[in-house]
Amino acid sequence: MKSPISRYAERKLDGRPDSSKVVTSMTITLLPPPSPEPALPATTVRENTGNGKTGSRMARVLAILQTEPERLWRAREIAELLGDVTLVATYRQLARWTERGMIKRVRTGRYTAITQTTSPLRDLRKR
Repeated sequence: MKSPISRYAERKLDGRPDSSKVVTSMTITLLPPPSPEPALPATTVRENTGNGKTGSRMARVLAILQTEPERLWRAREIAELLGDVTLVATYRQLARWTERGMIKRVRTGRYTAITQTTSPLRDLRKR
């Protein structure tokens, strides 16, 4: 069975011309380039990796994440704030810390601090 009315007969009023038009002039607006992202270091500074020291990179990252606990931080933002680590090294460290349960990966490339939830104590007495 054929439809008596074409689906394309009615044209929406979207501002397009009904027929071809000759282009007689064109205006081009040049925008300034976006500000470049801060350059990350080419190598990681080893003395700031820390091994349990209070100034360790892990403590610094946790401090950054806890400044805004609701925010989803990008690895690049964290690396820029640290200033002494490459982006690749930051990705690796964040992945390791996520596996250990020290921080939380909310979605690909987005991290947040783990919020501590308190659970009520159970009554351990025998009944």
